[in-house]
Amino acid sequence: LSYSWFGNVAMNRDMLPRIFEKDDIVYATGFCGSGVVWAPWVGTRAAYKLMGRAQDAGTAFDFRPPASIPFYRGDPWFLPAIIKGYALQDKIAWWRARR
Repeated sequence: LSYSWFGNVAMNRDMLPRIFEKDDIVYATGFCGSGVVWAPWVGTRAAYKLMGRAQDAGTAFDFRPPASIPFYRGDPWFLPAIIKGYALQDKIAWWRARR
């Protein structure tokens, strides 16, 4: 392995890309770590929507704006526990692979 990448990736709760409009702004978002694959296609559909080409803009990823997460106000207080949980899963998998 010559190169690797890691970091936090923002994801929608349903794990699907989406195009939506809110306050006269068109959003193409929710690529969930697969932006290289999805962004060109979804972005093109968003551009068609902006240009008024409704016949070309239609897609299964047209959504209403995502609902807010209950009790979440922008401070990811739960994230450290989730990261530690995944780190534990990695350690367990590593340990099992070495047996």
